[in-house]
Amino acid sequence: MVDDKIEGGKKSASGMQMTALESVAGFHVRKAVLRAQSTFATAAGKKLMAGQYSVMAIINENPGHTQSAIAEAAGLDRSSLVPILNNFEKEGLILRAPVKGDKRAYAVRLTKKGERELAMLEEKVREIEAKVIAGLGAEDHRRLIELLKRYHDIL
Repeated sequence: MVDDKIEGGKKSASGMQMTALESVAGFHVRKAVLRAQSTFATAAGKKLMAGQYSVMAIINENPGHTQSAIAEAAGLDRSSLVPILNNFEKEGLILRAPVKGDKRAYAVRLTKKGERELAMLEEKVREIEAKVIAGLGAEDHRRLIELLKRYHDIL
């Protein structure tokens, strides 16, 4: 039985007590990330793996870099990146080539198909960011990004 007499606590939109989480930045960051991923997947019209756009953008701006460098730049561990790259390769979005002098390393670049896919995803990202900027204002949007970078650096 639910006790409706709890007072002084914060309730979520679903009516759940959220007092303990209200001041936990990580909780709100996680919820924001989940909402952003869902919004992006819906806008793109397909099921996307977490970080797919980011990984493609990093590869596009840094062709020929290793999987390890890409993982570090994306904030992923290699074991999380490999399934993304395997999927990209299966879909013909990237090419991987062995790195001379290191039998375990592969250099990665987008294919023409990958470049087209990235351009489509970038259009969706711009649309979503425009919505966020409209809601927050340009200065708060800039400040949010700055704060998130600082949050990351602190942890």
